[in-house]
Amino acid sequence: MAVGNVEIKDVTKIFRRSDEQETLTALDHINLSVAPGEFVSIVGASGCGKSTLLRIIAGLEKPTLGEAVCDGDVISGTSEKRGLVFQNHALFPWLTVWDNVLFGLKSTGRVGEKNDLAEQLLDQVGLTKFKKSYPNQLSGGMSQRVALARALATEPDVLLLDEPLGALDAFTRMNIQDALIDLWKTREKTMILITHDVDEAIYLSQRVIIMSPRPGRVIETLNIDLPYPRNRSDSNFTYYRNYILEKLDFAQKGGEIEYII
Repeated sequence: MAVGNVEIKDVTKIFRRSDEQETLTALDHINLSVAPGEFVSIVGASGCGKSTLLRIIAGLEKPTLGEAVCDGDVISGTSEKRGLVFQNHALFPWLTVWDNVLFGLKSTGRVGEKNDLAEQLLDQVGLTKFKKSYPNQLSGGMSQRVALARALATEPDVLLLDEPLGALDAFTRMNIQDALIDLWKTREKTMILITHDVDEAIYLSQRVIIMSPRPGRVIETLNIDLPYPRNRSDSNFTYYRNYILEKLDFAQKGGEIEYII
């Protein structure tokens, strides 16, 4: 049976300030489904609730209303089945690249049996020669590659990516995008990416979820019908870019949108 199915069922998230009088609705009746092994990106303006939605899927936040479900089980907390990579790679500076990759396995007692997997992952992200290095000896792009390998070392069914490439220069970012596609195809994981970069979403994803400004709602789910590897200069790529940007701009200006629920 395929694993890695994620369902968001009528999720609303309301934050209450400390005085418990003022509230902020971050997400408003979100419904979406991600199939096992699918690569989906979520785009929207800053503050639209993208990262909040990802944190709910990760089990770091609980919805105020509705539920998030992974493989039939309601998500009520974190799980090894769902790996998470942040924009800040959050590597342990006192551990080598190798030990950082294996860190998540130590509490499970599975370190020994996963050495081969760790070797494979480091090879895939191009860091085999740096496994004895420490984070302060790595570039930002290399550190983020280590974070990806570490997240995949526990063999999660779903990999959640919260703007992991946002702080990188354009050239490094494109290289890691290609590494992500390679990891997705070879590891057959469900991947859900949060990004501000529309080109990145189109380049990587099978579907792009377009969200409205706060309170976050799903404007549209757009299938990206382009073969891999994708060409950013292709006219069809440009069509998808312009379409998504127009949707986001229209929503940002307060246009009347027929939400797809």
